[in-house]
Amino acid sequence: MRPEDHWQKAQHLESTRTGKLDINDDCELVVWSCIHGGAQLLNVILHRAGVTDEAFDMIHTSVPEVSWDVPQAQKPIFAALSRIEALGPRFVRGAESWRPEVGRQCLADYELLKVAAAAALE
Repeated sequence: MRPEDHWQKAQHLESTRTGKLDINDDCELVVWSCIHGGAQLLNVILHRAGVTDEAFDMIHTSVPEVSWDVPQAQKPIFAALSRIEALGPRFVRGAESWRPEVGRQCLADYELLKVAAAAALE
């Protein structure tokens, strides 16, 4: 998929999240939207950096498995999305009690991805 299309999908998820969801009352959906929007942003970054071809999209930081090492420049991006993805088993599929600081960190990690993706599109 073209980087611009990944960006649009991420923007649509973010727009829905910010316009309709409350970070604490709807924490499962907020996490889910950040995981999937974050994956879209990751693809923007990887495609624009020439790490992956537009015909190859990451679904998560570990899906699909890849034979290449993550380039140094993209390691903070992978780390941020990985932290967001780690919230899924705990709060979306699990029963851990939500805390506002978890939401703040999730959104901070998402913002790191978004800033990097926006810079990649320039």
